[in-house]
Amino acid sequence: MGTSLVKSENKSSAGVKEELVNIHSIVTREDNGRDTISRFHAQFRAAAYESLRILESNNIDRVYCDYHDDFVVRENKNSIHIYHFYQVKTKGKANHLWDIPEIIGINKKKLTPSEKIKNSFVGKLLIHTVKFKNSCGSVIFLTNVNFADDVENLIKDLKEKKYEDKNSITLLENFNECFVDDEYSDTQIKECLQKLKLESNVVYLSPNDTHFHALARDMIYKYSEVDLQNVESKEIIESLLSLVEKKSYRKKIGSLNEEELDEHYGVGINDLLNILSISKNAYENLIAGGDPKAIRNASIIQRLLSNEPPEIIEYCSRVKTDWDIWVRENRHIILEFDFNSLNTQLNSIVQNLSTQKIIFHDIQQEINDLEKNLNINNLTKDLLLGGVFSFLVRKKS
Repeated sequence: MGTSLVKSENKSSAGVKEELVNIHSIVTREDNGRDTISRFHAQFRAAAYESLRILESNNIDRVYCDYHDDFVVRENKNSIHIYHFYQVKTKGKANHLWDIPEIIGINKKKLTPSEKIKNSFVGKLLIHTVKFKNSCGSVIFLTNVNFADDVENLIKDLKEKKYEDKNSITLLENFNECFVDDEYSDTQIKECLQKLKLESNVVYLSPNDTHFHALARDMIYKYSEVDLQNVESKEIIESLLSLVEKKSYRKKIGSLNEEELDEHYGVGINDLLNILSISKNAYENLIAGGDPKAIRNASIIQRLLSNEPPEIIEYCSRVKTDWDIWVRENRHIILEFDFNSLNTQLNSIVQNLSTQKIIFHDIQQEINDLEKNLNINNLTKDLLLGGVFSFLVRKKS
């Protein structure tokens, strides 16, 4: 019997006719499992993408995975923590338009009970503005598709702070009943509503996404200048996604201190340094010296000295930091002629070095010769070596 037949007949020993059916010939029952998996993958991609912003060496220092919301981004502003809460909602149909009833629970014809608003996507975000008070920086709804006109009108009205749109008015009027035990004033409610952000058409969230790896690779290069080949890029980005997934699936634990919370649910700079294979000690030396591009410069130094042991990489990062500090403290003390002469000689050394790989031994004689020819107080071989690496990372920028 040919395998192309959908059905075949056979007789059992009892003489009862049996039918054999190929699996592909029967339509499955409705299965939401694959859609659920797709939504989770979108959540992981969004959290991973935001995690890469930590490389910017700006205020964002940690991303919590599936804790309080799909993920939470932490900003550190002068040792004060501000939190940004994200919900990720995707649709398989690219032409789907999220409307007000779907995301806020407000019926177009009549108002639903405040409980409906409270349990809506937006409601579950707005509660953070009350619970976390001033520590809540924003609450964000992310989606791969677009919004219907009624949602766009709400976004515009909130952005312009007019509170004239009927749905803005409804949120304003029902806010206390939905979220607050002690009544908020209109001014307080408006401050909370201003934290609501609705972001559409986030391309890398789509179920059949082809953009995420390219965007993540660009982010890595932008902030670390690690120019990844395709194989390296895929490996690093998949490692980041796996880390986010692992953190998201952690079993919920009751009481946690800050250190335990960071370890179990958070993605931070050390995780990214590990994934990117950037020396933690080299990075810490640079950041301690106030280097605003510490990650990028640690990455450059490490790649230039990739054939050297870790101790040499850490040492060169440390003396680069010492040089930067020395320049800040002595720039206006040294005669301009001497300072420019010094820079010219350092630049001359750098011009003779490879921009791909450097052998530490090759620099030693250059530094020895330079030190003998200079007459600048407190300028050591260590500082001169730091100056060489300062010029090198500048040249690679």
